[in-house]
Amino acid sequence: MTTIANNQNQLLTQSSWRAALPQQVLSWLPLTLFFPVGVMYAGVLLFALSLLISGDYAQKWQRIKTSPMLLPVLALSAVTIVVALFQTRPAGEFWSAFWHYQTYLFLLPFLAVGTGVVDGKAAWQARAQLVLFGGAIYASTLFYLGAAGLLPPTTLFRSYVVYEGNKSILLGILLAISAGWMLHAWRWRKDQHVVRAVAWLYVVAALLLFAKSRTASLLLLVLCTHMLLRNVRLNTRTVILAALLGATLFGGVKYLAALPPPATCLTKQMVSEQQLNPASILAQRAICTVHQLRDFNQGKKIGEDGMRLEIYQVTAQIIAEKTWTGHGIGNWLALYQARAQGMMSAAMTTPHNDFLLYCSELGVLGMLALMGIFCQQLLVAKKMQDSEHQERAMLLAMLGVTMIVGAMFNAILRDGVFGMAFMILLAIPLAGVSKKLK
Repeated sequence: MTTIANNQNQLLTQSSWRAALPQQVLSWLPLTLFFPVGVMYAGVLLFALSLLISGDYAQKWQRIKTSPMLLPVLALSAVTIVVALFQTRPAGEFWSAFWHYQTYLFLLPFLAVGTGVVDGKAAWQARAQLVLFGGAIYASTLFYLGAAGLLPPTTLFRSYVVYEGNKSILLGILLAISAGWMLHAWRWRKDQHVVRAVAWLYVVAALLLFAKSRTASLLLLVLCTHMLLRNVRLNTRTVILAALLGATLFGGVKYLAALPPPATCLTKQMVSEQQLNPASILAQRAICTVHQLRDFNQGKKIGEDGMRLEIYQVTAQIIAEKTWTGHGIGNWLALYQARAQGMMSAAMTTPHNDFLLYCSELGVLGMLALMGIFCQQLLVAKKMQDSEHQERAMLLAMLGVTMIVGAMFNAILRDGVFGMAFMILLAIPLAGVSKKLK
């Protein structure tokens, strides 16, 4: 009898270990986001394998089926399938573009793990947050070392030494999200004040001075403001403070617009030619942004660093031709290149705006499907505030705001570097949340 009982306990232990394996792998995936993209995809593959061997597929499907994100995600995929069937499909572009539109489907397996316990102590989401914070400290340290010239530009560290487009932008956005989540954790836990303050300042300084991403700097401001508004009572004092801040911001923009235009708006030239320090680069890029917006509105020629405005204008013309039906998946590139000949932005491969991309290729219905997903994330976050998941409500709200703002300036879902990273992060607050949430 003792032998039989021991065998049963051993089987239960093995079964419990397999069941918890996907949660353990998922809790460490945020760290992979701070390494080259291949490391992230290797981590996702490891998660998929752990999900397969963990068993209990009926329960996993039940978690996906009851998720509040299932219907919005399937709605977007359904729109892309309809567009693919009835619109032109450009050779060489269609399939890669089509699968990029299915990015949100990767969220569903992550949600299959549900909530749970890691090592019999804490929910895996708590570990995942700490892992993200550790990754942010690691990334910030590499930015500091890179700025000091102590980091070799090898594959492992290259994005921290030189600007590498979307990967560099993602690193900045990850630091902004981490800083926002750190503030929330600080407010929720209310302990270790010195350690939390030092860690937050360490990450924020690296973001503002060395990440070289205006989108990430804007997101840091937006996330901190969002958290402040959600946690401060509305009264006469706060209204006056908000008015003063608004007036200060308006005055600051007017002041920057009156300054002489910078010699260059390109970060590489600021470093190599002007030998500017990080604080001066941050200030000069702020001046550049204001000047570019003013010049574009006045019909003046903009510099290479302000090409997004040019891209948005041409893409808006493309949308106007087929506003309701769209031009079809994978067709934006050819259409844009035909209209942008001779422009500085002629070589661009995305419109750097997901709303414009979805509207130009999928039509109004596609853009509404995307907005439906974003709005659902914010709605679920609001409902989570009065539930057992209230501690993670702000995390989801911050991610929702980040994706909406990020989609205005970058192709965060069209590019797999951004898309998969956001699916991993979304799993942290969304896993275990049911659509029956009141």
